[in-house]
Amino acid sequence: MEMPAKRLLLIALLASAAMAHAATPSVQTAASSEPFCTAADAPFAGKIGPDVASSKENWPAEIKPPAGAPNVVIWLMDDVGFGLSSAFGGLVETPNLERLAASGVRYTNFHSTPLCSPSRAALLTGRNAHGAHMGAHANTAMGYPGYDAEVPASVATTARVLRDRGYGTIALGKWDHIPPRYLKPTGPYTYWPSGQGFEHNYGFFAYESDHFAPTLWQGNALLGSPKPGQNYYLTRDLADRAIDYVDQLSSVDPERPFYMYWATGAVHSPHQASQAWLDHYRGKFDMGWDKYRTTVLARQKAMKVVPAGTRIAPMQAELPAWNTLSADQKRLYSRQMEALAAQLSEADAEFGRILDGLERAGKLDNTMIFVTSDNGASAEGGPDGTFNMTPVASGVKVPFETSLKHIDDWGGPKSAPHYSAGWAVAANTPFRYFKQAAHDGGIRVPMIVSWPKGIKERGVRTQYGHLIDVAPTILEAAGISAPDCVGGVPQKPIDGIALNYSFDNPSAPARRVTQYYELWGNRGIYHDGWKAVVLHKARAWDILRPVPFSEDRWELYDLRNDPGETTNLAAKEPERLKQMQTLFDKEARTHQVYPIDDNLVRGARVAAAVNGSRTDFTYLMPGPIGLSDRTMPAINGRSYTIRIVFDAKKGDQGVLMAVGGLEAGFSFYVKDGRVHYDYNDLGLGRFAIADAQALPEGPVTVELHYQLNGPLQGEAVLSVNGREAGRQQMTQRVRSGYSGGGELFNIGTDMGSAPTSAYDPPFSFTGRIDRVTVNVEKPAP
Repeated sequence: MEMPAKRLLLIALLASAAMAHAATPSVQTAASSEPFCTAADAPFAGKIGPDVASSKENWPAEIKPPAGAPNVVIWLMDDVGFGLSSAFGGLVETPNLERLAASGVRYTNFHSTPLCSPSRAALLTGRNAHGAHMGAHANTAMGYPGYDAEVPASVATTARVLRDRGYGTIALGKWDHIPPRYLKPTGPYTYWPSGQGFEHNYGFFAYESDHFAPTLWQGNALLGSPKPGQNYYLTRDLADRAIDYVDQLSSVDPERPFYMYWATGAVHSPHQASQAWLDHYRGKFDMGWDKYRTTVLARQKAMKVVPAGTRIAPMQAELPAWNTLSADQKRLYSRQMEALAAQLSEADAEFGRILDGLERAGKLDNTMIFVTSDNGASAEGGPDGTFNMTPVASGVKVPFETSLKHIDDWGGPKSAPHYSAGWAVAANTPFRYFKQAAHDGGIRVPMIVSWPKGIKERGVRTQYGHLIDVAPTILEAAGISAPDCVGGVPQKPIDGIALNYSFDNPSAPARRVTQYYELWGNRGIYHDGWKAVVLHKARAWDILRPVPFSEDRWELYDLRNDPGETTNLAAKEPERLKQMQTLFDKEARTHQVYPIDDNLVRGARVAAAVNGSRTDFTYLMPGPIGLSDRTMPAINGRSYTIRIVFDAKKGDQGVLMAVGGLEAGFSFYVKDGRVHYDYNDLGLGRFAIADAQALPEGPVTVELHYQLNGPLQGEAVLSVNGREAGRQQMTQRVRSGYSGGGELFNIGTDMGSAPTSAYDPPFSFTGRIDRVTVNVEKPAP
């Protein structure tokens, strides 16, 4: 899978370079006035006569950035809380982040949105998330401007702006903010990386990915998954791609600067790492989360990444003190943190290889590197953590005893785990709460900026910053003005404020005075050192339970003296609180925040809405295919019938149709001459029907009819050529997707992980499938 992709990328680069340098064109720098706002071609400046002898050539201008414009690398980490990395006082070893910080600056008062999709939209465009139509996750979109997940053409990405000014652009890793109805291989690709300014992209289109068996896309094409037994690991692959790109561009077009967006899955669940890294951390977190918090806070104060007087807020009541836990709880919870630490340290090691590659290519000195996180550490695993996150998204609690049975597999390829919420609070030390919250535990994130050629004053910066500030920082460093128009479309103003003013002036007054936050009803407003905030949903793991807004209580904190948000001043300063609430309302109206909604059941409704009112689906199959499980027929919670028509000959075997994988899903397959149907109910229950008779040769129709006969349960009847092969009562508790979006709806093969242990994927079918039909009953009104 890897070598052809590399050759294709190199061929594309060589071809573009050959075309660009076949002659010596005139050069138009990016400092020129808007060349892209008019549709008319520039007038020909040469001479055209009846023949070449009487004519004079003039080549179209080649667009080039200003001289000396820096390369840009952004490592957007996932769910990395402020108190995790050793570069910010944490106990997870990240020597390469420490190395980077030593050559640049650490921003200790930097912020994200509370969730992945909105943060990515904010980072990539420089606009507040709601203004970019990404107020929540793309999978929970609503039909309102702040939430439809369709980033408008008036909100161009930095990648698009830089590409139009002559930069090379590449996106590697996670891209989870494609609206579900556009996750189709037929396009349109407006919201894919290729439609958002990236010339090259390689990665996964989901909010999480298995690190050992990901489903990967390159450009607009599905590549599939690495074969088992290849010692594959996703972050290593993403680092290889980054290094290859730098090497190829340095060889083919060495003067062309580049913009690289490197968005790892680490450390979003599943928390998976190579065995050597898992072994490295054995026993290192047996001290528990309470000791972790106090140890890290002391380190942070010594490093001056938090003020000397910082205090830690108490944990929520449902998150117990470590010394009250049983021996089994301590054993499992320690193993959970070991897996997350291993994943982050392994990602840091791979990032170190990218730094080495930049240095080898002579690019490091003039490369502006940003490292930050999309939000704080995640508590979505709940008080016990979980061996499998998909049940959480379906509102199903995984019993502690069930997770404990998986302790020996924790962090490896047979697990898809998430750690306890207690560790999430510790990972956000010293801040309050976690991902999804508008308190600082959800939004205050580490930020390192390194640019050896452009930043001379190293150290810590305390100015208030936000992800939206990255875009204007890059443009200012490159000497490129934010365009009024991109692709003929007038642009909305950038909301971000460039951070360059603070690079060599540590004591410069902060230029950002006000910033709002909102996600699923959690909301807050920062203004001039003060913050008003509401924790609308206190349990990030109880995502399907709506909470009445009438229960909301605003809190007020003086962050200048209380960065840990330990002392609520709402009762003491009611007038100030009222002013802050008024300011939030003003910002909310300005940035399309209203209407606010907290109902994550919407995720299931969005999945159902992708195909509208359609209930009958036919897939004509010339060969194996994989589609996003977000675009498949919405069978969850309904009665349905699946028919697979194929030609069979003696010895044929393989997958006829498979959906999902290790976390949840089902598969129809032929093995040992018989038809099988296996269903994985969130890893908590497994059901199987196997035909006792041998598969006949010739035309075959396999049919499964599933009839609901209770809440999230029903009877499945499997038939072969009209003959009943078996039936079974089963639970099917998946509410929306069968994974975090990384698994596929497969026909003729099984890309990604498998929902059954009966075969090793891809186990492609050796015969010919004619068609698959799915008929879904309409839900009850």
